[in-house]
Amino acid sequence: MKKNRCFFVLIFVFILLSNVRAQDNSIEYRRSSLSMVLIESGSFPESNVVYNSWNNYPFPDKYNDHEIITQRMNFENISLSDIDLLNAGFLKDTISIVESSVISSFDEIRPLRFVNANKTKAVVLPNENQQVVIKLNKFIKDHKVANQIVSSWFDPNNDRLFDMSLVQERGFYNASEMEKKLAQGTVRGLASIGDAGEELIGNSFVTFTQLEFYENEPVARFAMDKAKDKILKELEGKSQFIIDTAIKGIESAYDKAKEGYSLISKTWLYKLNWSDSTSQFFYENYWDDYNAFMDSDLFKLEFVGEQFNTSLVTYKIGEKRTKEEYIDIALVRNVDNAFSKLQKKNDVFKPKIPVLSIDPIIVPIGQKESINSKSEFEILEMVWNEKEGKTEWVRIDKCKVDSKVPIWDNRYGIDNESTVALTVVKKDQPYDNVS
Repeated sequence: MKKNRCFFVLIFVFILLSNVRAQDNSIEYRRSSLSMVLIESGSFPESNVVYNSWNNYPFPDKYNDHEIITQRMNFENISLSDIDLLNAGFLKDTISIVESSVISSFDEIRPLRFVNANKTKAVVLPNENQQVVIKLNKFIKDHKVANQIVSSWFDPNNDRLFDMSLVQERGFYNASEMEKKLAQGTVRGLASIGDAGEELIGNSFVTFTQLEFYENEPVARFAMDKAKDKILKELEGKSQFIIDTAIKGIESAYDKAKEGYSLISKTWLYKLNWSDSTSQFFYENYWDDYNAFMDSDLFKLEFVGEQFNTSLVTYKIGEKRTKEEYIDIALVRNVDNAFSKLQKKNDVFKPKIPVLSIDPIIVPIGQKESINSKSEFEILEMVWNEKEGKTEWVRIDKCKVDSKVPIWDNRYGIDNESTVALTVVKKDQPYDNVS
């Protein structure tokens, strides 16, 4: 029972500290960090509106914003050589043309390159999605994106002078204690702040997002023409009334489907690979040598996952919102949804949410994060591990959404004043039963 009382105290202390620090209504706690890169596409309808919306995209508030130098890229500027394909595992195995008929990926026939004149031998090429990942990896390496992310931690002012101020601020460390370690004459001593590496720097992510925007009318017209051809063949010999009725139904469906646009977002998620050995090598060799640091190939990003989302943007003249507002809302919700699904599919990317109240348990998340009546949560407590000499998160309970309380609709473009401001969750078991 004593342990449970400590848990209540820690929660209350955290709430009180958060309220003191939250002068701008934000809550300070150890968030993961995030950098966002836009993949520019070719010209498409309303491209200026789409890019303006991206530039004004409200940064995800469950992560710390780590802006890096590289904020945009374009696949058209990246060409893949045979060396690039070999390094990615392609062009290595020669197959016969008979084998090629059964080689597939995601139900698509894999691209082949024939290596003899009569086309009986070939090597497998990457499909479209694999080419994207290879290009991303090449871009990340060529532009030192991992180095940029590390630099965003230790050189937030871009003055090429490393310091621990941001780590101290984000990790809630005692500044004088850090200064004491520096004064002891060895930067390596800073590596003893193990959780700074594992929970702060190691939880640095970068997303690469590609936006594709299409008018619905050409697609709807193509579908209508195909449907008409099919129905005319199927109804051949039938009365003109039956044929006209069927055609009218197809045209009615076309009138509904042709309005507006379809917005597709494709997001690839990467994580900084930050280990104890990487940390130690950085402190010992690069702390006072920025140029050597930026030239280094030591720092890497590892691929976590991808998410493709589609949103329908419908707009008619005379409606309450303008076309630009509809596009803006569709883009933000589309990207928000991509983040939500990436969080669900990848535990490492799940954000930690502060508990604002314990009776009832209240947390500041809602429909933007895809919370629904079946959502479940783990309650974590930060504790000090004496043996390891660092803090760590320990699960003490789990919760689920209270179905009797409306879920906060915090999606972009919603008038939050008319909705319940918080999501309420309830314990699966009493705290007294927590081991």
